[in-house]
Amino acid sequence: MKHFIITIFCLIPIIFSAQAAKINGVLVEYEGKKFESIISSYNQSRANKATWEFIGPNTNIYFIQGEDVASLFDHLEKQSGVVAIQYSHETELRKKPNDPRQSEQYYLSVIKAFDAWDFTTGGTTFDGKDIVIAVIDDGFDLMHEDLTANIYVNPDEIPNDGIDNDNNGYKDDVNGWNIKNNTNTLEIRNHGTNVIGMLGAAGNNGKGITSINWNIKILPLNIENTEPDVIKAYEFILSERQKYNASNGTKGANILVSSYSGGIANGFEKDHLVWCNLYNKLGSVGVLNVGATTNEPENVDELGDIPSTCSSPYLLIVNSTDKTDEKTKDTGYGSLSVDISAPGEKILTTYPTAQGSYKEASGTSLATPIVAAAAALLHSSGCENFQNLIKNAPSTAVLAIKDALMNSVDKKNSLDGKTVSGGRLNIFEALQLFLKDNCETVISPRGALSITKANMILTDLLVEYQSPNQDEITLSIFDTTGKQIWTQKITPPVIGEKVINIKFTPETPGIYFISLITESEIATKGFYANFLK
Repeated sequence: MKHFIITIFCLIPIIFSAQAAKINGVLVEYEGKKFESIISSYNQSRANKATWEFIGPNTNIYFIQGEDVASLFDHLEKQSGVVAIQYSHETELRKKPNDPRQSEQYYLSVIKAFDAWDFTTGGTTFDGKDIVIAVIDDGFDLMHEDLTANIYVNPDEIPNDGIDNDNNGYKDDVNGWNIKNNTNTLEIRNHGTNVIGMLGAAGNNGKGITSINWNIKILPLNIENTEPDVIKAYEFILSERQKYNASNGTKGANILVSSYSGGIANGFEKDHLVWCNLYNKLGSVGVLNVGATTNEPENVDELGDIPSTCSSPYLLIVNSTDKTDEKTKDTGYGSLSVDISAPGEKILTTYPTAQGSYKEASGTSLATPIVAAAAALLHSSGCENFQNLIKNAPSTAVLAIKDALMNSVDKKNSLDGKTVSGGRLNIFEALQLFLKDNCETVISPRGALSITKANMILTDLLVEYQSPNQDEITLSIFDTTGKQIWTQKITPPVIGEKVINIKFTPETPGIYFISLITESEIATKGFYANFLK
């Protein structure tokens, strides 16, 4: 009897943490041609009829609702032509409100955003095309002072003429779409406004905060918190990217990253195949998908979570770190299901203008768009080789971006065994690795002003140096009396090694000194010259 009592008490935490998401229907991916007849046969002997909606024009997905959902599921599961079937659930948003606004964005230093900005601040691909991030959420303040400049504008749609000008199935979808109401009018909500502040609050504009991408295009998709709406949103993204690829960029949208900070607690892939299968389809056309894990301190490998347990390689799942740069206490984890961490505690971000414009928020909902923004920033740093890869092998390009983010993290003891990467996002190191692997180049080394080498070879003086940034430097050569005999201004490069080759032929052989001089620093090194004029 004693052993039985111990078992019951051990189960109590699991019972209370595994609150099932509310089921609101059935989702089916179906290959047959007569789905309506299947529903008709089900309805023949029932007073309360099932209804269905075709929600996946690219993937043949149907959403079916009825009073007896279990019976409906059983009936549909037996039909030939069913590729995947699952219960449809209500989803949950993954932000937890936190403390009032502070005066600094500490997380930008933590993830080395300032270092990365010396190389790129985002915006466009190598061939000059706008980078678009599709964001799925509950509503957005598109007129916010720090966001409006970076909201996507559909170039093929004439505003408010009531016509589907680009023939994509949506009338007047100029700035995204309201999936929930099937209109072009987006609702204003806190959560979505918080998220897009991380992705695209305009930089260097003298207002509010700076996001990781100073310039980016955000395509907002307004949803109800249900699985069918999530699937419709991913379908929208898939369709727009397919059209972009097929038209060589003349139609659709250049969506390279999607971000969704919602999900379903305690779910596993086998029960959400319709949802999870979409990530492979999106990855195949060149979209990296970034998703949030739960804000509960649970091992999602064991207890489940959607989208965390979706196994697609084109999905990046994010949990959060705190202000001490360690895993937050109230974030999900899993050595198989959660990929990478990013700051998610007390994050200063955008709020609807009517609520003060800027406040702090916390949770994986903030960490996730930080990672999505980093992925977009890598796209802006690309080269011609990588641009060709996006065009000819988009799924390979997706994995290249993901690999760079995953393999450049700052390792943390609190994340060891808790995520696949075991570390927290480092944008600068991700840029370095991405350029090395995909563009065969490196960002110029940076550090305190110094001269590491100064060697004479005949009449050539070879100087290798380091500098903290790309600010102009005065380079001067002196003799042993301190007399300046040569000088020039140099601007350190962004790409490649910092090397200067100077033609130098002094009047007499002997020891000379070369100096690098800025407003606040000086570095000097001696060398011997014996090749005379």
